Amino acid sequence: MTATSAALVAGPSALRRFLAPWWSRHGVAAALVVVTTAIWRGVLLAGSYFNQDDFYLSGRAFRSDVTVEFLLRDTAGHVNPFQQLAYAALAHLAPYDWGLVAAFVLALQVGAIVVMWHLLCRLLPGRWVAVAMLAVFAWSPLTLATTLWWSAAMGLWPHVICSLLAVLFLVREHQGVGRRAANHAAILAAIVVGLLWHERAVLIPPVVAAVAVAMEDVSARSGWRSGWRRLRGAWRRHRPLWIVAALVVVGYLIAHSQLTTVEGGGGDLGASLSISWAFVGENVVPGLAGGPWVAEVDGGAVQPAVAVTVVSSVLAVALAGLLLWRGGPARRWALAFFVAYVLADLALVLAGRGGFGRVIGLDPRYSSDVVHAAVLFAAVALRGAPSRYGLGVDARRWALVRTMTVGSGVALYAAGSALGTAVLVPHFQNPLDREYLTTFRAELARDPHQVVLDELAPAEIVLPLVGEDSLLSRILGPLPEEPVFDQPSARLRQVTDEGNLVVVELDGAIPARPGPVEGCGYVVDADGTRVPMAAPLAGRVVIRAGYFTDRESTVEVSAGTWSAEFLARVGPNEIWWVLPDLEMPIGSVRLRVLPGPDDADESDEGAPTLCVTALEAGLPAVGDR
Repeated sequence: MTATSAALVAGPSALRRFLAPWWSRHGVAAALVVVTTAIWRGVLLAGSYFNQDDFYLSGRAFRSDVTVEFLLRDTAGHVNPFQQLAYAALAHLAPYDWGLVAAFVLALQVGAIVVMWHLLCRLLPGRWVAVAMLAVFAWSPLTLATTLWWSAAMGLWPHVICSLLAVLFLVREHQGVGRRAANHAAILAAIVVGLLWHERAVLIPPVVAAVAVAMEDVSARSGWRSGWRRLRGAWRRHRPLWIVAALVVVGYLIAHSQLTTVEGGGGDLGASLSISWAFVGENVVPGLAGGPWVAEVDGGAVQPAVAVTVVSSVLAVALAGLLLWRGGPARRWALAFFVAYVLADLALVLAGRGGFGRVIGLDPRYSSDVVHAAVLFAAVALRGAPSRYGLGVDARRWALVRTMTVGSGVALYAAGSALGTAVLVPHFQNPLDREYLTTFRAELARDPHQVVLDELAPAEIVLPLVGEDSLLSRILGPLPEEPVFDQPSARLRQVTDEGNLVVVELDGAIPARPGPVEGCGYVVDADGTRVPMAAPLAGRVVIRAGYFTDRESTVEVSAGTWSAEFLARVGPNEIWWVLPDLEMPIGSVRLRVLPGPDDADESDEGAPTLCVTALEAGLPAVGDR
């Protein structure tokens, strides 16, 4: 050991405790897993981008003040104050800065891996199998979608970190590290923070309770416990914690029910069974095995090949059998608790999204948190199991065998995860969203005076299910280029599905009636002039007018209850207006030249006069640039 490393290990107690799990051959191997994950997922994150919910939630946050009402807003049945705060911070301080978001998400995942390693070192000290379990947690493709998509990542990694921290402090208390009250307070803080990030954190108290029951096998006071006596022991040891945690969860659920309306549940028994099989057999099991290695991906639904489902199911049964055969005293409890966790996850899916049918069971976003539960309960199942089984080999050879076995397992899992990741990445990185926004910003930078026609965003960017929140003005409003929408302009442009800004063309245009003045059309002055249309206008339409004037002036245009102003420039020009849906037929458009500061008398012969030579209205159709 070098002088520097000796100084680190002999440093302050907090630093020493943090470094201890990494200061061994196992720790170095775990550090390699962390570094590999950081590089691997970092590269994938760099190639991803915002998608769907990210856009419309950022738009909402940009238009809102950070108030209690905003933080507690119902978002598709979710109440996530800390997520709302994150959206507001990014929308106001660094709008659509993917580099910042990617770094944040990567930090969350790396932080979760670090906490998991500390926990594994306490549950399985000095065991090489802990390194393999860490690799499963870090590399499982089941967490890929919820890493590359910002809004999904905020629903996964903070919850996982809080869950692991809560269990870590529970294990610390069992091992006599720190004061019981302080450890219990830390557990409760992790539960509260998790609930403020995502309601799936209601699963944290049951996970903590399950680990507490499983760890009641050794007690300095009453020796080994077995069977249902574990429950009584866990209750007595942590009674204040369970009471307060139950009050927190019940209070949260009551508040949640008052603030939200859950949509998407329902379905008959057949549909529920179909979703259940898809969730467990075709989603969770292949994902934990490092798959799917062959699959069809449609939107967020991942349908693995039948062979993948069969092979991964066989592996899952074999692993469960191995844990029951060679596991520790709590192996049966650990496996039962893991099954209960998967069923609880499934129940949340059925209650909140069951109405979407079988495809929701195939979406890894709703099962990605299972990975941390699988690794955690596997560690609990192995806790206390002998590391040797009387195979008649000396300690050195046995250590070599274990190292080679674990190394081979990690390499095999890395290969399987790499293949599963390669299958999923093209569908979860959102390159079209990046191209759309990059193109739009470049087009706007080329001519900042362009005004954008406000329409629904392409469904590939934001689905129209969110109504007006999918309007371009809502999702593109936070951009630092500050785009302007639907204002009178000679440069009104429409956004194509690729993000280009193109000249607006009118589909099925309705012209104005011919003007009474030859060579001028309609003479517009300070008294105002009505331009009648050949047919009434209904709904939201775009109006184009051609005009010329002898002096620059401000002109007011109105129709029904709507009005706007524009600057008429000298010479022949054109101007575009967007007429909103006034819920009544519009038979004419009125224009009036507003008096300027130099016009002492509106009736003065020197006042500006404007000739409207043409006017037509219609629905926008994409034209050529």
